[in-house]
Amino acid sequence: MNTSQSNNFMESVKKYMQDEEKEIVDLACSLINARTENPPGDEILAVRIVEDFFKSLQIPYKIFEKVKDRANIIGYIGKGKPSLLVACHLDVVPAGDDWKKDPFEAWIENGRIYGRGASDNKGQMASMMATAKFLKENESKLKGQFILAGVADEERGSKLGLEYLLNECGIGADFAIIPDVGHNMNLIDVTEKGNLFLEITSHGKQAHGSRPEMGINAIWNMIILLECIKQLKFRHTVHPLHTPPTLNLGSIYGGTVPNIVPAICKAQLDIRYLPGDSADNIITDIRSIIKGVASQNPAARFDLRIISDQAPTAVAIDNSMVELISKHTFAVLGTNPKPKGMSGATVTKQLIEKDITAVGFGPGDEAEAHATNESISIKELVDFAEIMALIALDMLA
Repeated sequence: MNTSQSNNFMESVKKYMQDEEKEIVDLACSLINARTENPPGDEILAVRIVEDFFKSLQIPYKIFEKVKDRANIIGYIGKGKPSLLVACHLDVVPAGDDWKKDPFEAWIENGRIYGRGASDNKGQMASMMATAKFLKENESKLKGQFILAGVADEERGSKLGLEYLLNECGIGADFAIIPDVGHNMNLIDVTEKGNLFLEITSHGKQAHGSRPEMGINAIWNMIILLECIKQLKFRHTVHPLHTPPTLNLGSIYGGTVPNIVPAICKAQLDIRYLPGDSADNIITDIRSIIKGVASQNPAARFDLRIISDQAPTAVAIDNSMVELISKHTFAVLGTNPKPKGMSGATVTKQLIEKDITAVGFGPGDEAEAHATNESISIKELVDFAEIMALIALDMLA
């Protein structure tokens, strides 16, 4: 294709997606209105919307449920190799408080769609449905396969979603793009920190609050321990694509009423560690801190439990997905997204562990996910659909 033909083709894709703007908005609003708060999930409510869309275009699809109504849907366009998977999650976090309107009745304001899930991740799903429609109409040009997945349970670990699809349903691909990173298409997620969630239990002895010397206060002992853990020195603190490692005290609870010495206190930690470090290192260091505190106070006793551990993951910065995303984003927006490391976790982790070259890239403001009055730019959704159509054609045609 010469330069003139290429420019004409790009203009036709742009025009197509601009014409699809209303449908993108309508689909996003319908998906938002499908109440899929996780827990309990009920992703089947959103899956039915995607299913009707696939049926209307005669896109072959499959629905997978590990648990009733915790549904995943996957549509297939084209056949052969290579295959490109795009996965958007259909569950959302609970709405929370202080919304100016019903978070499950989507509304439009100043060129943005509002509602729980607008930016995380239902707006992106609507955008990718427009891309799927375009590719279905151009299916004869494809030598490879485009796979669009609407998945469950991303907000609570993906055990009923992508993890289940990869491990139990035989779902796979050569490449994957996960539009769940925000940053207004200025960032390509190529590496993610490890996520280690720990629970520490402090055991004491209950007694009357007027005679605390007769008991062992589990909360006081926990406070002493947490002050020491707060000073934890990570073994790896620098990475060219990442911010430093972090430790967050996410919850602490114990006791019942003021006049009882508490016998139990629990605390939960969220630790984000860098590639090159390991959960084993961190757990060893925390156990050493626990031992040190206990040696100073023989009445103190602690248990450590691993809630979850997801190892750091990374793909090569110069992989073909990064090149294609950069190329077509520049063509559409005039900007070059930069490879970057993420502190948060996406399902690229599970994909990379299956030797699938997976990166994160997508529209939306970083601060919108999980926020009150969550929203996303309609223009960004249209631009994203255009960029992804060009990427898919470049890779699969």
